Amino acid sequence: GIMGCTALLVFGLAIKDSVDALMPLQYENVYNYDLLAAASADDNDKLISYMEESEEVTEYLNIQVESVKLKNENKESEKVQIMILPNGADISAYLALTDENLQPVIIGGKGIYLTENASRILDLEVGDTAYIQKLDLTQKEVQITSLVKNYLGNNIYMSQNAYEEVFGEYEPNGVLANLSDSCTDQIGFSQNLAEEDWILSSVSTEDLKATFSQAFTLINIVVYVVLVLAACLAFVVLFTLASINISERERELATIKVLGFHDKEVHSYVNKETLILTSMGILMGLPVGAFLSSLLTDILNMPSIYFAITIYNRSYLIAAGIAMGFAFIVQFLTDRSLDVIDPVEALKSVE
Repeated sequence: GIMGCTALLVFGLAIKDSVDALMPLQYENVYNYDLLAAASADDNDKLISYMEESEEVTEYLNIQVESVKLKNENKESEKVQIMILPNGADISAYLALTDENLQPVIIGGKGIYLTENASRILDLEVGDTAYIQKLDLTQKEVQITSLVKNYLGNNIYMSQNAYEEVFGEYEPNGVLANLSDSCTDQIGFSQNLAEEDWILSSVSTEDLKATFSQAFTLINIVVYVVLVLAACLAFVVLFTLASINISERERELATIKVLGFHDKEVHSYVNKETLILTSMGILMGLPVGAFLSSLLTDILNMPSIYFAITIYNRSYLIAAGIAMGFAFIVQFLTDRSLDVIDPVEALKSVE
């Protein structure tokens, strides 16, 4: 019983830890840029001028960005964002791309670099053939060169050379930009840019962070409900087991009292067993909870979120602490039951 309670506590805390970790994983470990803006290819010069003239922009990278459909051999499709990066560009200030083993990935050569979640949804692996369909319905065949880590959203990255080989002319229409520390309202800067008639989209990572936090507030409420239920279950299980243990061993405990053991010694005699069994349950429950949590990535098969499981060490300690804390509370309550056992009456009763 206590093993299941501990596992459930770890499971609930793992959901909370994973949600808390998703935002920094995406917006600090993958997306280093502060702003992504896009216009039409015809207005690219206007966009560059805006970046050059703005005092808030410290650096920017001119890229081609658009929404496309990615299809597999079975004609299953997923809407993704494609970023075509100019030849020889240093993207380290804007994107930190890593493969499945967290090794740095350099966008270059042929083929596409596909985010991990999109590959899972469409059942694609490195070396597989896929198809990119643009908004004008032109469709081209591409090969997957590498998979890259991404947690929120689905992207394709291509080098300019690879794109020109497949689609023809490279037509930059967007920027990845970093804003100065003096720009205290990054969301406001993005919104001002979005108000320009010729801008198709302008999104700051600060805005994405705020939206993400609001979206996952409900999940945190659900997690707290799970934790409260798990804690209540731990208490009920421990109290029930302790009560049954005492009632079934009443004659044994009465005999110990008759032999001259004091109340504190009787308490210690029973409580040691409870603590040992609780500790064993906790030690077994922690890995079980971690295993159940690891299944969430596949269970929560969401199209645009790769739910990477994160469990902080403190969560294991919290789960173990809650379970052990209830064990001590139950001991305090059951000690009263031990005190009221009447040795004479208990030994007189016929089994």
